[in-house]
Amino acid sequence: MSAVAGVLFLAGCGGDGRGGGGSAGGADSSRAPGSAERGSWKIVHVDKRARGTVEAVAAVAADDIWAAGAEQSGSTGRSDPYLLRYDGTKWRRTPLPAALGGRVSQPRLDASGPDNVWLHGVAPGYGSRLARFDGTRWRTVPRPPVQGAVGDLKAFAPDDVWALVGDRAAHWDGTRWTATPLPAVAHALDGSSGDNVWAVGNRDSGPGAGGAGGEKTQPAAMRWDARAHAWKLTPTPAFRFEDPVPPEAGASLTEVLAVSRDEVWAYGIHSSNDGESETEPSSEHVQLRWDGTRWHRQPDADTDPCLSRPPVAHDGAGGVLFERHRFRAADGSCRKVPWKRLPATGAVTAGGEQQLWFERVGRVPGTKRFVGAGKVYVMQSGNPLMMPVVAVYEP
Repeated sequence: MSAVAGVLFLAGCGGDGRGGGGSAGGADSSRAPGSAERGSWKIVHVDKRARGTVEAVAAVAADDIWAAGAEQSGSTGRSDPYLLRYDGTKWRRTPLPAALGGRVSQPRLDASGPDNVWLHGVAPGYGSRLARFDGTRWRTVPRPPVQGAVGDLKAFAPDDVWALVGDRAAHWDGTRWTATPLPAVAHALDGSSGDNVWAVGNRDSGPGAGGAGGEKTQPAAMRWDARAHAWKLTPTPAFRFEDPVPPEAGASLTEVLAVSRDEVWAYGIHSSNDGESETEPSSEHVQLRWDGTRWHRQPDADTDPCLSRPPVAHDGAGGVLFERHRFRAADGSCRKVPWKRLPATGAVTAGGEQQLWFERVGRVPGTKRFVGAGKVYVMQSGNPLMMPVVAVYEP
């Protein structure tokens, strides 16, 4: 899953759905994540009494899924975060654990197993707060010794966790954090295992960056070298607009999805932010793919309905889910994934337009099933709604 620096969301209009979904008449509708109909997103949890969004999700198993949400108070505007957990039968809502040490915004989750579930969020004036569920209870985890809030966090084992914080990557060995400098600016972090960890962003020096005819920044992809105990840049394709190159032009990577040692996806934008000329070139999508040896620029990144979007998650069988409901199968074909609309019951009217937005998406281990956390917007006259939801999809 992707970073706070580049929050993930998938959007779909109500017209994309096929019929109804959810539980008729229920204030809170829940169904087993395993009940998803193949080929479409199916909402498995919706709290029709709440207003807000589910901001994070981490699946340990088909019968053990964690999520974190935030409920909006209409009278005060205050956001009240909470936890959700699916136990194979039902979803249970609880307050954030006391081990977190207080309220946070932008709650995020990651997990490598039932005894290693991580929760973190931003605390105003405090950086981040972190806690870990060890299979029995939540325990406080100290902040990394770096100024700033934790962005992406990837947990591989109780003693092998990476976090992106400011201009450094911090590693948790089960006892303490060790912060390591990065050779370039990083916006996102991901890995498929403890020995295949990547950070992506941009560099302002090296091939294609700076100097006569160069652009301000170029994509940067950094990999952790355990033998050297250092992060190292890997060569990436350089981007350049045709002459005359506009001022403030540059390329940067904002998302990374590590599938395996031989398959890593990285997405970003090549643009000019000067804004002083009407003849500036249009921004370009940047989609790179690592094949185990080098990065390849995807030539259809501006036209392909999948490759023109950030990668979100993979199904473990060659398929990759991209933002805005696009699924790219192992054979390279791309399809838009429909979703099941909420039925017109209670405050939801039949004429309202519905949109499904995801903040985070992950995969249920041992399956090809995706689980997404977000909200459904119901745009209707008099009483527009924003209800927190969890949905599942299996290609």
